[in-house]
Amino acid sequence: MNEYFEQDFAASAQKRRNWGGALFFVAGIIWIVLAWQLMAPFSDGDDEYSSSRKCQSVLFYEGDAPTWAESTWDDCRAQRRWPELLGWLGLSVPLSVVGAVLYTSGSTSLRMREYMAEHRIAAEKSAAAKAAAEKAAVEKAAAEKG
Repeated sequence: MNEYFEQDFAASAQKRRNWGGALFFVAGIIWIVLAWQLMAPFSDGDDEYSSSRKCQSVLFYEGDAPTWAESTWDDCRAQRRWPELLGWLGLSVPLSVVGAVLYTSGSTSLRMREYMAEHRIAAEKSAAAKAAAEKAAVEKAAAEKG
């Protein structure tokens, strides 16, 4: 019964750690995509057409650059809308928090199980050594009497 409980506990902890890692991985992918969208230059439409304008990155644009002039501001801004970017960022925050909590909880549970197993083995060795010492003392006392 005890062995089944330990295996079930370890499987549950491993499952929590895997789910946490997966959620944190998804949040990381969202962060990478958002960083790319904020830092990479882009175009405002299909590259096959000559009317396609090249836009500087949203994060590193220079205020006097012609791609962000009033006439093209709407074209470039329409491709990278702040509310959408913030929405994705908002989605990634709970994913990363829950992922970190699950991963930490699972890892801590597995480590505590390993620690308890090491402690149990050490306690059994100590008890066996103590029993052997007591048996040797009893045999020595019997040999001295007889």
